[in-house]
Amino acid sequence: MDDSVLAPWRDLSIVWFSLWTMLCFAVPGVAFFFALKYLRRFVRWLKMPLMTAQVWALRIQYGTQRTSERVAGVAIAAHSTSARVRTTVRGIIDFLFNP
Repeated sequence: MDDSVLAPWRDLSIVWFSLWTMLCFAVPGVAFFFALKYLRRFVRWLKMPLMTAQVWALRIQYGTQRTSERVAGVAIAAHSTSARVRTTVRGIIDFLFNP
């Protein structure tokens, strides 16, 4: 068989495969481009509500911490005062009764 008879079909198949290859790479590429574009827009839009939520969470954390320190401070102060008084009384008793 002569090469020149199949040459147009060979050229057509090369062009056809090239088009299919470009199509197979272009569709995911375009989809990826728009996905990144809108994802960036979404992240930009989401940044402010997340920042507001973070501020509120820090306010709640600060209030909770302040309240727990106040509540626990009373018990800690009472315990440390009783321990200090107990140690002082024991030292005075040891000083007076054990020469």
